[in-house]
Amino acid sequence: MFALGKVRAGVIKTQIHFDGIYKILILSFFIPQLLAAQADSLHRPFVFIEKITIEGNKKTKAGTILRELEFSTGDSISSLELPATLERNRLRLMNLGIFSEASISVTSWGGEGNVTLLVHVAEGWYIFPVPILSLSDRNFNVWWNEFNRSFKRVNYGLDWSQLNLTGRADALKAKAQFGYTNQYELAYRSPGLNRSRTLGLEARLSYSRAHELSYKTTANKLEFLKIRETWQLEQIVASVTLISRPKLFKSQSFTLEYRDNFVADTIAKVLNPDYFLNANTRQRHFSAVYSFSIDYRDIRPYPLKGWRAIVEIRKNGLLPSDDLQIFRAFAEWDQYISFNKWLSLELVGKARTSLPRRKPPQSNNQALGYGGNLVRGYDYYVVDGLDFGLLRTSWHLRVFEGQFNLGRIVPIKAYRKMPIKVYLAFNNDLGWANDPHYIATNPLSNRLLYGYGPGLDLVLYYDKSIRCEWTWNDLGEGGFFLRVNTGL
Repeated sequence: MFALGKVRAGVIKTQIHFDGIYKILILSFFIPQLLAAQADSLHRPFVFIEKITIEGNKKTKAGTILRELEFSTGDSISSLELPATLERNRLRLMNLGIFSEASISVTSWGGEGNVTLLVHVAEGWYIFPVPILSLSDRNFNVWWNEFNRSFKRVNYGLDWSQLNLTGRADALKAKAQFGYTNQYELAYRSPGLNRSRTLGLEARLSYSRAHELSYKTTANKLEFLKIRETWQLEQIVASVTLISRPKLFKSQSFTLEYRDNFVADTIAKVLNPDYFLNANTRQRHFSAVYSFSIDYRDIRPYPLKGWRAIVEIRKNGLLPSDDLQIFRAFAEWDQYISFNKWLSLELVGKARTSLPRRKPPQSNNQALGYGGNLVRGYDYYVVDGLDFGLLRTSWHLRVFEGQFNLGRIVPIKAYRKMPIKVYLAFNNDLGWANDPHYIATNPLSNRLLYGYGPGLDLVLYYDKSIRCEWTWNDLGEGGFFLRVNTGL
């Protein structure tokens, strides 16, 4: 550094820094040219990606990130669609579930429309030794109201997950669960077996057992038997799934599965001989499942725009000696329509059919009320059947969006800043299940079911949601229902 007019003995010191003047002159010369290049590029119909740089990926492989992008080096993008394209691909990186933040920006503009893109990611916490404190019942509302919030029906243990195990967005999970239901599980998922990351593999092995079992459906309510001295149900499941994803938005999978189920004599021979049919206490079978999906949703944990289609074909019983022989076809279409930044519409349609039409084991006759196949307002009921149809609609109005800095209250730095969005929702559901064999004791089968009501949805971080819903059904029943999705 050079200095002129420096008076050692005086009080006043005057310095002129030539490096600072030099920087100012250089910037004053190049900034107009950079702005002119950017303006020239924006007026061109297309920009050309000259280079893509990545930063922030301490563990994640660069190929894992580049694979999720719709574009690559040498591609061209419409100048008018550039901001939307970068935002759409930012969401695709977040959908991997391994980043707490992601951004894609233009760092330089060339005179010929060439651009350099910077992909910045903040890796989340990959080790999740999560204590298990879960309910054994179908949903929170059933546990809260029908079983009087009994902690005897709570499961506890440890669910250990190692996400992004090798830096390729793969995951290793191990579970040890005790309490109401015992379950031990080991699973591994890798989305990139080959160099082009178009093939993935998932393997799972689990063993579970329970002292209490829902052995029958009467008046569309599950009946339970609990004997502490004996296990009412034991189950072994082993499966291997091959996943093909040659295109970004399309994937298909093929699963081979083996199940070995045991049920207590009291259930099979006394309370419900139809549980496995013919008073059998054991059910063993191999299954093959093919699934195809197209997913153009913007934000998978809480979509607001785009669509998804799913087709699944399942054959339970591959060998003549298998105890279960059922063929099932399932289809789902999800449509999300965004009218503006605040208002969107969600449409979800599902349908399933089964063959043959003869009487199935009651344990394999589940339709509505299980998992995500629910008509809101009928949380306390199940509707069994060979076939079902479901249409769910929801209007979403965003009323708040912000970010809270939790500071050192949260020990993990990546989660100290918590984005939050709040939506008002209005829900309408229609459902129907066809049960030609067990309808005599279940009046909700073979009739149209309807549920409706408002809700308040909170989306925390990116993949965690809390839905507070006030819902009524066509029976005139209503209530408050809470649905929590932690994203794990």
